[in-house]
Amino acid sequence: MTIVFGLLSAFSYGYADFVGALAAKKIRAVAVTTYSFSFGLVIAMILSLFVGADYQRETIVLSIYAGICSAIAISCLYAALALGPISIVSPLTAVISAIVPVMFDVFSGQELSSFVAIAVVLILIAVVLVGFVPGEKVQLPSVPAVLYSIAAGLGFSGIFLFLDATASDSGLASLVVMRAIGLLLLLAGLLLLWLKGSKQKQFIERLSNLKLFGLVLLAGFGDVLGNVGFLVATRTGSLTVASVLTALYPVGTILLARIFLKERIALSQSFGIALAIGACALLALG
Repeated sequence: MTIVFGLLSAFSYGYADFVGALAAKKIRAVAVTTYSFSFGLVIAMILSLFVGADYQRETIVLSIYAGICSAIAISCLYAALALGPISIVSPLTAVISAIVPVMFDVFSGQELSSFVAIAVVLILIAVVLVGFVPGEKVQLPSVPAVLYSIAAGLGFSGIFLFLDATASDSGLASLVVMRAIGLLLLLAGLLLLWLKGSKQKQFIERLSNLKLFGLVLLAGFGDVLGNVGFLVATRTGSLTVASVLTALYPVGTILLARIFLKERIALSQSFGIALAIGACALLALG
């Protein structure tokens, strides 16, 4: 179950990041995040009616922290992806988001089987290979893009750690609270932009475009589905396995970028994707 839902989380995050990046090229990243969080909150609340949600005090507190991290992570990630290139900033974020939870598990005394330990290392190597594109014609990320990627990675690490700490019987309560807090923070960010004289009308006018609306809706749905996948994965297995599998999301992002944006896939990236598949097989054996 951990492997299946970990991969589901990775796929969902991957396509959500791709469509979110496309939307962030049209409007501000904070606006894309706010709209996608709004859709995501509605979806999470609807799902909680079927799955259940137990709003315990500890779960609410941990989810508030996760919500703060989510607002930072998604805003910084969309900003980094908009600056590009997607094939580098996305894997950089993924590696950071995976390493921190793995270190936390190791320092907490979590024991891993030999197969799982090897698979974790291989997946981290695979993510790096997927993000490494050699050649003179390759566009390197700017300093702001790198900084946004690092901040996003740390934000995602916070989300994983706080969600993992919530009660296993709390259902989707943590997800609903996290989305609500994240949305409130993002709305506050938009308010500050408006007070500073930013062209807020531009956000509304461009979102009225049906294509852009669809991109933002897909981003919100994919982000929520990724959260749900991670919750199930971490509640049925270890944080380390769930986080490193989720870190494979750049594979989906890059494949979509190749198909729709014609970004090339280098030999090293192809090898990284194959390595990731082999590592998942090791996880299944472990």
